Amino acid sequence: MRKGKTYIWAAALLVAVVALAGVAAACGSSSSSSSTASASSAASSPMDIATKILGHAPTGLAAKIVGAGQVIVANDANYPPQSSIDKSTGKMVGFDVDTALKMGQLLGLKVVFKNPAWETIPAGLQQGRYDVSIGSMTITPERQKVLDFTDPYYYTSGQVFVKKGGTQITGPQDLNGKKVGVGAATTYYDYLKKNTKADVKTYQTDADAFPDLANGNLDFVMTAGPTGQQAILSGQPFEFSGKPLYYEDLAFAIKQGEPDWLALLNYSVQTMHQDGSLTAMSKKWYNGMDLTVKQ
Repeated sequence: MRKGKTYIWAAALLVAVVALAGVAAACGSSSSSSSTASASSAASSPMDIATKILGHAPTGLAAKIVGAGQVIVANDANYPPQSSIDKSTGKMVGFDVDTALKMGQLLGLKVVFKNPAWETIPAGLQQGRYDVSIGSMTITPERQKVLDFTDPYYYTSGQVFVKKGGTQITGPQDLNGKKVGVGAATTYYDYLKKNTKADVKTYQTDADAFPDLANGNLDFVMTAGPTGQQAILSGQPFEFSGKPLYYEDLAFAIKQGEPDWLALLNYSVQTMHQDGSLTAMSKKWYNGMDLTVKQ
């Protein structure tokens, strides 16, 4: 069910890459943190891995990243269970965090996390501030005009949430005239503006809308199904309102015109699908659900 180009490598290559040894991971807090994936020998260096995957020495952004031995990943520090700061440890945790670290392990790269405002990430990718977004970005025609995307790594729903005991909607028309909170520059914002006459209120990130839903300043919040479910499981007084309004494909995003870097990232996504690691991480963070299979 995955989209995009498919890259085929010999079985021997896959075995050699997956057999990376000596991986060490450590994440920091705040706007920057890192995890190191190191190889036990020169044969497993990032350059050697990339060259074997591509069939030639990497070029462009891929060459720069491989040469430095690290990749700068943009995501959101306040978007649980995808990514957030663990208050007890100060480390970043979540499905997107684990996915990024696994990508680094497969490519032999140190992963450095940056947590910019969501709406600034596309420009940051184009300007070279980040090498890749691994932060549950939906593939849309508008974003494809300025960014390139990998194959999807998982799929999720666009879901409306309400304060416990509130209105159960039957469709988008029930949101007309209602105050609905969403993250700025999200597909949820675009959907509501296109399909409803709701009074849409934007927040820096989706999770920031939930306090206003709890205190009555909003009628609804629209976000990813797992994000709202996480708020409910954490004890907040919300519930699902109606069925999902749609489903969307989520992928890694990079600046356009970097085919070698895209190929390396696609290799990591396809490997994680094939070896079951994406499924395992999904079940870990999404209460046993496998969101890596399209609904």
